[in-house]
Amino acid sequence: MKKQLRCILSILLLTGMLLPQKLYAGWPIGKYRDLVIPSMFLYHQTDRFDIDGRRIKGDPGASFTSYSANLYVGYGLSRRLDLIASVPFVYSQNRLFDGRTITNRGLGDLYMGLSYNLVNFNYVRFLSFQVSGIAPLYNRKNPLSDLGYGNYGAETKLMYCGNLPKSIASKGYFNTELSFRRYFDEQGPSQVSLSAMVGYPVSRHDQFGLELLYLRSISSNKTFNANINNARDYSFFKPTLNYGHQFSRRFSTFLGGYYTPIGRNTGVGYGGSLQLIFKI
Repeated sequence: MKKQLRCILSILLLTGMLLPQKLYAGWPIGKYRDLVIPSMFLYHQTDRFDIDGRRIKGDPGASFTSYSANLYVGYGLSRRLDLIASVPFVYSQNRLFDGRTITNRGLGDLYMGLSYNLVNFNYVRFLSFQVSGIAPLYNRKNPLSDLGYGNYGAETKLMYCGNLPKSIASKGYFNTELSFRRYFDEQGPSQVSLSAMVGYPVSRHDQFGLELLYLRSISSNKTFNANINNARDYSFFKPTLNYGHQFSRRFSTFLGGYYTPIGRNTGVGYGGSLQLIFKI
């Protein structure tokens, strides 16, 4: 169970505002067990990638910064089935080249669903499937709200994770995820993401992790939007480094940082996250 919890916690570091809902690994939580994870995230950009992937320097004084706090709760309904929910609070500042600043704050999109362990391979590796719904918690009819798309949505996700093969490393773990998300609007978007991560313990209580994420968002609306919460048609590749420390069997912390070296029609973003993990 200790290795399972460590992997769940490491996967949580998909960091922040680019994918705040991607906080789940393929390990079952366990019957009648709970995970409670309050998190804080930072995302900042000044430059951007154009529609062809070329890096464009931002206007002097212009930038977009987003801070968010997120509460994730996971509850084990059975040995295979888990209930998950995630609620974010977002504060963003969009500084324009003419000196104006557009500020938004409030609850974002509620993310709730079920995760089911399809197969376990001798309790060393796990194949799981997840289905979730997305619902806006802000005023959908307010045209000035930039906290999300203002539409309901759904996501399906296939996850495979477990201990690294002994032929690769004597210890450590991995997680891979393939997901498809659709927002129910004529402009969508439809989003496909693929991620792979590896975690490696360096001591009894410390570990490091590396994750690689590719996201493609497809929409008929090709307009560039500095606010990543509202952009519709874009793509990016994002590597993330994280460090975790386990204070006790019931409490751990994780610190992560990331950068987007490759993208299309999106910001050249960087940021980080701090997460506190309570096992109840």
